[in-house]
Amino acid sequence: MENEIRRTLDELVTRYELEPDLRDIYVEGRTDKLLIEWFLDQKQYQNFAVYEIDTVEIPAELLFELGLKDNIQSRVIALALYMYEKFSETPLYITCIADKDFDWLFGKEYECDFLLFSDYSCLEMYLFNEVVLDKYLRLGLRLSQPKAREVLNQISRVLEDLFLIRATNEALELNMTWLKEFGGCCKLDKRDNQIYFERKNFITKYLNSNSNRSQESKFITKLEELRAKELIDIRYKIHGHDFTELLCWYIRPYLRKEIRSSYNSEILAGSLLGCIDAEKLAQEGLFQGLVARIDR
Repeated sequence: MENEIRRTLDELVTRYELEPDLRDIYVEGRTDKLLIEWFLDQKQYQNFAVYEIDTVEIPAELLFELGLKDNIQSRVIALALYMYEKFSETPLYITCIADKDFDWLFGKEYECDFLLFSDYSCLEMYLFNEVVLDKYLRLGLRLSQPKAREVLNQISRVLEDLFLIRATNEALELNMTWLKEFGGCCKLDKRDNQIYFERKNFITKYLNSNSNRSQESKFITKLEELRAKELIDIRYKIHGHDFTELLCWYIRPYLRKEIRSSYNSEILAGSLLGCIDAEKLAQEGLFQGLVARIDR
């Protein structure tokens, strides 16, 4: 976001009144910005600009009026809804891209031509892919073991639990602080490479650390209610940060000793992005929708 101008909503309205043909794209953060720019460059598009949402001043009052929480995803949605209200009768080509996050789980939908969502819970889920992970493990880390399919199968069960625990916190509006390093509740049995997640212990620690132990019964009941909402694709039920953290934790024992201590989830996430394929992304709904808007 270096040297980028922070604009008000009024300034943006004026900008698009004067230049309605601009292909501006607003995303949640830096990784999203770089991924979208790279993809469009690969598809040889030129007349576009991608901005992080933090380059726009979104008043808290607007979020409140729209019934949105004060977070990055909500600010992207708010910008799209605000601009759509101002320009619903005028052709405009701006695009706002937000993570789907928990919205599918809570049945939240938005009618707005300027708004696109990730196909899965977040943009990181385009990396939750056997081909991407296989390339990273074998060529990036030079590992013949573990196999990508095995890794994804192992971590997906834990990641679903973690996602539903986060979603339960949202549903009950407890506003709790997340536990670092999975609360020490993830164990790897090296005999069979199985991950064992002490879910109930994690929930107890999570509630205790936020002085909410009295909510445990209610919390577990809500969690199982949310779990019952089945989806074919596990990528709807994974939080991006949990994915990179757990994947890093799982593969660290396989790494060469000289890199093991300095290896972290930030390095992993960046390296995984380097293994993604633009043609594969072009087959996903979000990127098809984005190309359609750029092409108009």
